Amino acid sequence: MRKQRYLTQRRKGAKHKKNIAAFALLLALLLALLIPGVVLADPPPEHQHIEEYTGPETCEVCHLGQADQVMHSVHYTWDEKMDHYSPLPGSIPRINWLGALNPDMKIAGGCGRCHVGGGPMPGAPEAQTPEAKAKIDCLICHAEVYDMNARYPQKDEEGNWVIPGDRSLAAARSAAKPTAEACLRCHLNAGGGKLYKRGVDFAPVADKHADEATGDVHADNGMVCVDCHAGGEHTVYGYAPTLWSRDHAERLTCESCHTDAPHQNPLINEKHTRLDCRTCHIRSTGGLMTRDWTTEPKYDPIKELYEPVDELAPANSVDPIYKWYNGGKLKPGNWPGSFDDDASKLQPFKLFKGTVPVDAQSGQPLPLKLAVFYKTGDLEKAIAVGAKDAGVDYSGQWQAKTLAVPLQLSHGILPKEEALGCADCHAPDGRLDFVALGYSEEDAAKLTSFSSPDAGQPRPLQIKFSPNAKPLENPPAEPDQVQTPKSLELPWSLAGALIIALLVIALIAYVLVRLKKEAAS
Repeated sequence: MRKQRYLTQRRKGAKHKKNIAAFALLLALLLALLIPGVVLADPPPEHQHIEEYTGPETCEVCHLGQADQVMHSVHYTWDEKMDHYSPLPGSIPRINWLGALNPDMKIAGGCGRCHVGGGPMPGAPEAQTPEAKAKIDCLICHAEVYDMNARYPQKDEEGNWVIPGDRSLAAARSAAKPTAEACLRCHLNAGGGKLYKRGVDFAPVADKHADEATGDVHADNGMVCVDCHAGGEHTVYGYAPTLWSRDHAERLTCESCHTDAPHQNPLINEKHTRLDCRTCHIRSTGGLMTRDWTTEPKYDPIKELYEPVDELAPANSVDPIYKWYNGGKLKPGNWPGSFDDDASKLQPFKLFKGTVPVDAQSGQPLPLKLAVFYKTGDLEKAIAVGAKDAGVDYSGQWQAKTLAVPLQLSHGILPKEEALGCADCHAPDGRLDFVALGYSEEDAAKLTSFSSPDAGQPRPLQIKFSPNAKPLENPPAEPDQVQTPKSLELPWSLAGALIIALLVIALIAYVLVRLKKEAAS
């Protein structure tokens, strides 16, 4: 009897253990369903192992030679740009490199704030030293999480202006392929504000403001800047009449991705070979249209600074101008392109007009010392100090002169449904002045009287390949936060999680009751 009772209890114990094991397995499976993001998580991002970021040396543990590539790229050298005069800032970069306009409000000054270096001016001997290399800011381009306030200029122990940059772990661990937001940290506000220089929102990356932004079809479909502009070894592709620093001799054109005959309509393909794609796919511009440095400056009581008098237009509210362009650089009195130049294509431009002081005797533009102008509003002093620092001959007398500069429009590309149609140009009151563009009166009359059943009906584009770009699903986290990997985010709603939790509790209660009854029997 004892032996039989022992065997019976042993069988019950084994059955009890099997029930507990089955219950544990079932519970684990339910928990896996409840939090699939944790159980099925992808490996963490590749830079989570970084414990301290000390600059390029941290990156070059794995990415050898990358800092040297940066030092030979136009993002670092600014070739031909340091002494190039532009009426937009009314000066040259070399004499306005780094500084602080209002230290109390942390308002920085100088072109160097958007330079990838840590302070030394391009072209100076100290810009090519190992110390300068150690200050290259890899993260301003590569970090998805980056605090631009960390690039406020400071003076080092020797009195030189330097830019500390954001070297936080949050920034270092978020390093990846440059996002469009990363490029726009500098390029969106070129000229002093959003939309100022080019006059288009690169939406959805940039802010959208109702009718003031039409976006760009490439960005809307998930592409980022480096999908087109990356040239290898930290070089970039890009051409414009006012873009003096260039890494490559080859032009970046629409044909790089689209075929030479992108439309189904042969009339467009065969009769418009000298028409750049942007001419039809960019309808409008806006932003900063005029700037006058010579009139009484405006005083901003909040910033406690003086500013030139600007005329702004809402984005997409101004028609472009159209000019022949062959890819060259704009020089005074010599526009790079013409009707008779077979290498030129018709392109849209935004016409910016800047009124600047020029020397009364030589007519040469006088570069301003911008810190003097913004802090004091004293144009005379800004001219005198600027001319001295730049080594420009100044007679002591100046006069105002308005310089018109066509700024190339390359972004804000509209989809085919919104592009210009035949009737927009080939009509008596169309967009193009064919005579001014170089056509004869007879040809202009023909070109403005065409009638086509396809007018205003853009056809689909034929594309060689679809860019391998993925849209940004979420905006970057705040600068003081480390982003949560998407694989760890819980996709379940609160209600769904509660329902499953209640089911788990009910199942546990049911199994415990069964186990208790079995133990009692």
